[in-house]
Amino acid sequence: MSGRRLHSLAAWLAMTGGGLGIVLAFYVAAHAWEHSRLPFPANLGNARAAALLAQRPDPAERLKFAIVGDINNGVETFEAVIARLREEKDVSFLLLLGDCAADPNPHLHDYFVREFAETGLALPTFIVAGNHDVDAGKFDYTQFESLYGPANFSFRFHGDLFVGLGGLHTPQKRRETLAFLEHTLRDARPAVRRIYVFMHFAPTAASGIPTDGFDDSTEFQALLETYRVNYVFSGHYHRLARTEVNGVVYLVSGGGGARLRHDQFEDIGLFHHLTLIEAGNGVTSEHIIPIPPASLVAQGLEHHVERFALTVLVPAFGSAPLLCGLMGLAGTGALAWGVSVLWRQRRRGSRRPGRTHDRAPDARVPE
Repeated sequence: MSGRRLHSLAAWLAMTGGGLGIVLAFYVAAHAWEHSRLPFPANLGNARAAALLAQRPDPAERLKFAIVGDINNGVETFEAVIARLREEKDVSFLLLLGDCAADPNPHLHDYFVREFAETGLALPTFIVAGNHDVDAGKFDYTQFESLYGPANFSFRFHGDLFVGLGGLHTPQKRRETLAFLEHTLRDARPAVRRIYVFMHFAPTAASGIPTDGFDDSTEFQALLETYRVNYVFSGHYHRLARTEVNGVVYLVSGGGGARLRHDQFEDIGLFHHLTLIEAGNGVTSEHIIPIPPASLVAQGLEHHVERFALTVLVPAFGSAPLLCGLMGLAGTGALAWGVSVLWRQRRRGSRRPGRTHDRAPDARVPE
C-alpha cells in the first residue's frame, strides 16, 4: 500500500474515532448530569426502610413482600424486574439479597444507588450484603453500613419476624452475625407466628443447593432448625432453586439481573425472575415471575460503556466535565485533522495535470 493511501486510511480512521469521541463525550455528560440530579433514595437502606415500614398499617389479611437477588452488572434486567414489581398491588416491602454492586467499590455502589433511584420505586427496600458488595480494603462494612444502614437487622411486621444477615463475609463479622441471630431468634420466637431470614449465602449443603465454602454454615443451620425458622431466602447463585431441610425452606432467588450461571444445579431454574411471597391464614405461598433478559446490545455495549465511564473514567479524571471536555477536544481535533488531510489530498489531485499519450499520426491515403 502506498504512502498516500496509508495517509488517507489514517485520516478516515481519525475522522471516525473523532466523531465517536464527540458522541461519547455528549453521552457521558448526559448520563453524568442525570445521575448527579438524583438524590439518595429515601426508601433504600435498612434503617430508612424500617422507619418507613413502621409507619404503614399491618395488612388486614395477607402479607405480601418481594425479593430480588444478585443484580451485579444486569441493571437493565433489574429495571425490568422493578417495572414488573410496580404492577403488583399491596406489596409491603422489597428485600435485596446482595451483590447489588458489581464489585466492592464505592463508585460501583454509587452507580447502583443512582440506577435504583432512576426506577422511582417507593417501596421500603432492605438490603443484605453480598460477597461483591463488601471486601476489606475496598469497600468494608463501615462503608456499607454508612450507606445502607446496619448489616444485620430485624423487624416485626404482620405478627412475623424478619431477620437480615449481611455480616457473613469476614470471620469477625460472621461471629457477630451468628450471635446476633441466636439472640434475635431466642427473644422473638415465642411471640411471632413465622420467621423469615434473608442472607446472601445459603447456609446448607443439602440436596438441591450446593455449598460454596460458607464457613460456620452448620452452626447457622442448627440455629435455624432449633428456633423453627420457616424460610431462608438467599442469592449468590444466579438462578432459582428450592429445597427443604428439617422443616426449613431454603429458597435461592438470584435472578435479579446478573448473568445466569449453571453452577451445580439442574437447568430448571436458570432464568431471571422476581419472587413474591404471600403469607396469611397459616400458609406461605411463593410466586415466581419470569423476567425476559435485556437484549445483548442493551445488556452489553450500552450499559458497560455507561458503567465504565461513570465508575472508572470519571473518578480517574476527577470530574465528569473535565473528562467530557477532554474527550470532546480530542474528538474534535482528530476529526479536524482527518478532514484537512482528505481535503488537501483531493485538492492536490484536482491540480495534477492529466497524462498525455503519444498517438501515431493519422495515416493518409495517397490521392
